[in-house]
Amino acid sequence: MKVIFSRKGFDASAGGCPSPIIDGIPLSLPIPYPKSTSSYKHLDLGKIVTDLTNGRVSKSDFCHNDPDLRIGAFGQVSSAQSHLNNQNVGFGDLFLFFGWFREAEFVDGKYRYKKDTRDHHRIFGWMFIDQKITVGSETKQFSCDYSKYAKHPHAIGKWASNNTIYIAPKTFSLFDRVSVDGFGRFRMSERTLLSSHTAPTKRFWTVPDWLDPAKGGCIPSYHDETNYIDGLLKTAGRGQEFVCQPTQDDKFKRWTIGLFSDAETTLDQSSTSAL
Repeated sequence: MKVIFSRKGFDASAGGCPSPIIDGIPLSLPIPYPKSTSSYKHLDLGKIVTDLTNGRVSKSDFCHNDPDLRIGAFGQVSSAQSHLNNQNVGFGDLFLFFGWFREAEFVDGKYRYKKDTRDHHRIFGWMFIDQKITVGSETKQFSCDYSKYAKHPHAIGKWASNNTIYIAPKTFSLFDRVSVDGFGRFRMSERTLLSSHTAPTKRFWTVPDWLDPAKGGCIPSYHDETNYIDGLLKTAGRGQEFVCQPTQDDKFKRWTIGLFSDAETTLDQSSTSAL
């Protein structure tokens, strides 16, 4: 199984502020995208996005709702998809979606960021790959064949020829030990936090042993050993997806199963002995 850390949601240039964590749930705000058919209001994010951006982004603005973790679909295209192809990403691999977050609250009729909280990188969702479909530049045939996903952004309009949609299974047997949902969202926890508490910027991650070459772990794509500084990973500014091929089976399995204990959706409690 490969693990793909996939950067999604608001950033400094698209949106201009962190996505919020509200009542312990990271809520990734899709980036603005005028060619979309979904608005923030349509996704019940209108007031949140308007308040947190001080009106720079409005409820009526259209956005790129991808990944769509309501239906378990994710699209990629152009150089980012070429990178996934070159890394042989496909069936059974795991997308871990992360983004820029900060805790927020609703006070006096308005959403605002909590005082004395830091912005950071955090994993907010996941999706296992069941199908990888090259949709191509013309999306009409895909929409006919896969009507459930016809409103996904990458199933609408024209894209580059390598336009691809990944579809999740309903459930996934994790290492044949734990049954988990094929896609979903995580609660806020220490396990889903990526950024180091002590580092100067959110780009410095505290990594598990399976992701640390000094401890026999693997190195994500777009990185090399020079990105590891004082035990932390300084993540690359470029690239939407960092692809990892774990080499430490036991440590990786323990970390992954532990991560899914923080899933917002249901973990098969009959299998928790595997934890």
